[in-house]
Amino acid sequence: MAKPESKTFARNVLICSDLSAYSSEKFLEWCITKLRLTKTDNVTLFHVFEWQYLTDLPLDDEVMAIGTGSLEAMQSEEKKKVKEGIVKGMEGLMKVAQEKGVNAEVKIVEGVPKVKICEFAEKLKTDVVIMASRGMGAMKRFFLGSNSDYCIHNCPSSVVIVREQDLKSTSQQQSS
Repeated sequence: MAKPESKTFARNVLICSDLSAYSSEKFLEWCITKLRLTKTDNVTLFHVFEWQYLTDLPLDDEVMAIGTGSLEAMQSEEKKKVKEGIVKGMEGLMKVAQEKGVNAEVKIVEGVPKVKICEFAEKLKTDVVIMASRGMGAMKRFFLGSNSDYCIHNCPSSVVIVREQDLKSTSQQQSS
């Protein structure tokens, strides 16, 4: 009797990182280990940066005396540096994924993170979105809003929120 073929199920996984301590290499390793990601999965490492131009902010006359042209040039240069840092950080995460045997692609977009994550999850038809929690308290979350809370309620796919204590317990288990 012929052996039944095992079918591989490729999952579309969106791993969101803001490159903070909460969503760095430990976070990615948690995702790979806990979800048992393999090279057959379609993994996207996703970063959204939100840029606020100083000219969009209310400025006093003293600051405006600098001149809008030089202010815009400074901001443009600073934005370029920030983007380079993001690219470098995301390339580092991609390297970690490759070392763990997971094929991943990196996507970096500009915009409001919670909105862009949901839009991209829908576009990509993701099976799951994984995000790290920054561990804000209830008051901070109430006043500032929470990307993870927004995504839980608005993403078209399931959302997994990884807490800081989850990362700590995983690293303790691996060192034992």
